[in-house]
Amino acid sequence: MKQKILLSILTAALSLHFTGCTMWNKYDLRQTQVAAPSGQSSIAVACVDERQSLRQGDITPELIGVTRDGYGIPYRVKTATKSPVATEIAAAVTRGFGSNRKLAPPITSPDTASALAALRGTGTDRQVLIRIQQYNSDTLINTELDYAFIVEVRDSPGKLLATASKSETANLGGNFFAPALHARESVLSKTGASLSTLLAEPQIQTALK
Repeated sequence: MKQKILLSILTAALSLHFTGCTMWNKYDLRQTQVAAPSGQSSIAVACVDERQSLRQGDITPELIGVTRDGYGIPYRVKTATKSPVATEIAAAVTRGFGSNRKLAPPITSPDTASALAALRGTGTDRQVLIRIQQYNSDTLINTELDYAFIVEVRDSPGKLLATASKSETANLGGNFFAPALHARESVLSKTGASLSTLLAEPQIQTALK
């Protein structure tokens, strides 16, 4: 009897593992928590997606990465809203500044030049440009997030005041029984933490006062 119970548990676990990676393959980046420095300056945030795979047409703007089933077959993971990753990142960073500042609506632009022009048009004291150079998650059992972000801060006329960058292929751990669920939670957490770390760099904080 005990052997039958154990066999049933093992079968269920393997079934969940083999199918779980294809479930929950939409990540809600609106849940990303970003901590931004406080200050008196009004802020505008823009984001540009510079991923080479996007520029080459290999992926679409809303792609976050892949989850794999038990055979290693990848299934694409996209934003829950179907909005571009850059749109979600711009909104998350803007929210991070909270209600104690005057904030312009978040901006998404196809390239740096148009982003800078849009930022200048807001007339805010400080302009924050987030450049996504890499952003790709990959999950089988464990999850990896390969990312590279650049943060630039400019004054109202567009003069560059400070910049910071961070890149990493981060091992986010895993959950054998629910790998896709773990991936969704850990990717959102790591994304927010990485952007918060960049905004906490001393030169960035000073420029955003």
